[in-house]
Amino acid sequence: MVTDRIIMVSNGDTSVELTAHPYCVQNTKGFDRLNVQIVSSQGFDQVGASMLNSYVLPRDMEINGQIHAETTGQMQQLHDRLFHIFIPDKDVTITHYFGGKNRQIRARAQKTPKFDFTAVSMVQNYNITLKAMEPYWRDEEETLIQMANIRGGLHFPLVIPKNKGVTFGIKSSALIADVYNKASVKTGMRFVFKAKGSVSNPQLFNVETREYFKLICDMTAGEKITVRTGQEKEVTRNINGVEENYMGKIDLAGGGHTFLELMPGDNLFRYGADSGEAMLEISISFYNQYTGV
Repeated sequence: MVTDRIIMVSNGDTSVELTAHPYCVQNTKGFDRLNVQIVSSQGFDQVGASMLNSYVLPRDMEINGQIHAETTGQMQQLHDRLFHIFIPDKDVTITHYFGGKNRQIRARAQKTPKFDFTAVSMVQNYNITLKAMEPYWRDEEETLIQMANIRGGLHFPLVIPKNKGVTFGIKSSALIADVYNKASVKTGMRFVFKAKGSVSNPQLFNVETREYFKLICDMTAGEKITVRTGQEKEVTRNINGVEENYMGKIDLAGGGHTFLELMPGDNLFRYGADSGEAMLEISISFYNQYTGV
């Protein structure tokens, strides 16, 4: 029996732990190794082959265990709980706890759970097969980098000197930030442009690769633009709680259309704007990704 602690969550409201009684995991498959498809070509009389490309395939996963119940009624309830979580048209989140590391992956049931009777009364085997279209595991907690934000300037007890006033906050600006990806694979990220005043054409620039992402638009105070890179690319504008698709604002003509990603190790980014740079704040958030647990 494996000693890992695994929690399955469906739609954020229903969860089950598949390690201890009554759901006891016996073994898992596909939690560590990834399958890679290699595309190659071989010319006439060539020894070996030439590499053309390689692709990481979706992750096939399997969980096998036993259900221990006290009565037939309880056994049916335990069946129903797994049926409710592993629905073929809904993703589940698998959280894997082991050795002080918490990693997650999203997957979908390829079949409804299978149950088999054993020689022991009130004990049944179960089998769950899943497929993760995004095959990398990731940290449970997101990493957040603030490239520019407002630092509090108040201290308590508060004394306001006469005729001098008091500083309520100081803008801490770091136009260049090192974003460190501690994992072994590249990962997408989410960066948010936030305007404190008038800003024209915000952008994020990779200092090392010289690639950049730029939007051709004017921003006003309180406006936010969120950019997601990686598998699920999107650009959305939010002002006064109203969201709008901003993919059409990407600087295609000027070349600022790279959906920047984080390579393993250090990544140096600089943010800016054509005008109003001092009124612009930006935050970068991402999940470190891993090939296995």
